[in-house]
Formats: sequence, C-alpha cells, structure tokens
Amino acid sequence: MKTKRVRLLCAAVLAGSAIASFGAASAQAQDFTIDDLIGLEDTPENEIVVAHKLDPEPEQEDVRQQVRSITSTSTGSVYNEPLARFQARMCPGVMGLPLEVAERIVDRLRYNAERLGLTMAEGGSCRPNFILGFVGSGKADIEKMNRQKGSLLSQIKPDERRELLKETGPVRAIAVTMQRTRDGMPILGDQKYGLTPTINTQSANSLFLLPTRVDIEMSVVLIDVLTIDGMTVNQLADYATMRGLAKTRPVSGEAAYGTILNLFDPDASHPLELTNFDLAYLEALYSRPANIAAVSKFGTVQGKMKQMLASADSSEDQAPASDAP
Repeated sequence: MKTKRVRLLCAAVLAGSAIASFGAASAQAQDFTIDDLIGLEDTPENEIVVAHKLDPEPEQEDVRQQVRSITSTSTGSVYNEPLARFQARMCPGVMGLPLEVAERIVDRLRYNAERLGLTMAEGGSCRPNFILGFVGSGKADIEKMNRQKGSLLSQIKPDERRELLKETGPVRAIAVTMQRTRDGMPILGDQKYGLTPTINTQSANSLFLLPTRVDIEMSVVLIDVLTIDGMTVNQLADYATMRGLAKTRPVSGEAAYGTILNLFDPDASHPLELTNFDLAYLEALYSRPANIAAVSKFGTVQGKMKQMLASADSSEDQAPASDAP
C-alpha cells in the first residue's frame, strides 16, 4: 500500500498544480473535453486501430542506422562518448491531466522503468526527476523559460537550448545531464558551457570502456495537449519513456523497425506500446555499464531484437492447441 500511495501522491500533486493551465488551453476549442482526447483503456472503443506493419528480420546495419538516427549525443562522436541515462532513483510525475489519467500514466512509467532495472524512489514525498507535462503550447513555454534567468534551460548546453527553441513539433524533451567519473564522482569544470572537465581518474583499460559516464539528473517531456486526440495511456507513457529515459529524437514516417517514436506523425501507423526495437534500445542502454561507448551499445540492439523474436516464436509454439474445429 505504501508504494501505491507514493504513486498517487506524485500524480496528484503534479496534476493538481497544472489544471489551471490546461483549462486555459482547452478553452481554445469548445467541441471536446480532455476525456475525449485521451482514452483510459488500452485501446479506444469504437476505433479501428491500424498496427505497424510486421518488422523484417533485424539486420545489423539497418538496426544500427535506425539506432544512430534516433540518438542524440553531446559531441556526435559515438566512439568516445557514453550515452546519457538515469542513475539516481527515479521519481516520475505527470502534470496537466485529470488525476485518474495522471495516475494511470505514472503507473505505466514506473512499470517501464522497473522492467529495465531502474531503481524507483521510495517515500511519499519524493521530488519528481522525470516529469511528463501536458501543456497548451510547449513552444511558448520553452520561449518563456529561455527568457527567465535560472530556469531549467539554464542547466543545459547552449546548443541543446537552441535546438529546443527551433523545435516545431508538438513534443519537447529536456534532459539535464551531468558528466561524472565511471564511479559516480562529479567532475570539475563548467559542463553547461561545454568547457573541458578535469578528470581525476585513471583511464579505463579498454577501447570501449570510458573513464566517464553521463547521468540524466532531470528529464522533462512537454506535450501539446491538443495533439493527443485518440492516443491511449500506454502510448503516451511509452512515448515519454523513450524520450525521457534516453536522449532520443522523434521519428517521422515509417521506420524500418516499428517504434513508438513516430507517435506524433499523423501520417504514420502507430504501435500501441513500446516495440521490440524500442525495448531492445532501452535494454542496450541500461543493461550494460554506464561508461561504455555509445557505439558498443548500438551493436547489441540487433541481438536483443532477435532474442525477443525467438522468445515470441517459442511462446507461440508452446501455446496449447485450440479445441475449436
């Protein structure tokens, strides 16, 4: 019961704090309510769902290209840079939606994090470090934060801030990161402005093991609330999982392998949840040491996808035969 209360409290506090801002956004359109925009069930009633086409057999080069296309790195070098990920206990929160919906999304976010092996924060007063916000205009919110000194944007690098300001889509993901030694010690230097940190540690004895890691200290995903028409709790939570637990980019059109990252492309078919590709990507990120070079983790995604396909085939083979003629 204690764990359940933690989840509800986090959702309640954040959802309650943003109801006023959502009210202003919803006033722009009088023909629907929030209940019309988001389904509480896994699949909306009276709606034909077009699933993503069956994925082809995962090929190493195709998988690698898709992985690199969705991954955002600080320097662009996948050989000497680790991928950013959560290390601290995670405390998810949702704002801008009614309490019942917010609770469902928080539950799903926690489920996704726990199956990847992340440690969740305990206690009824944890401070959210993964926030999913449904807002009237993410563009306006980012511009406002950019004008304010000491805002969240002051904690990210200038090039990342410029990229956020140029974003034209309905989703904006902010990841506040910190570079640490492989053992978790803070590194001297103003990382926010791209200055070279001072690393007081011995180099790792491997081509792919690096002396540093990059921790996500705070993750915020802002979604324009008027664009979630017809989407389900699982879709929204799983999309936020891919944008918030890793530094990724959205996908436009049909990717070679199905991904929840194309959820906000109106012309694409959308999966109902995290796909094999998505799960393999996240497992590659979180199952191996944090200080491994990005390219090394990229190379394991294809193998994980094959394992998932083999496991699914095995489950089908072991399923009991139907009694139907």
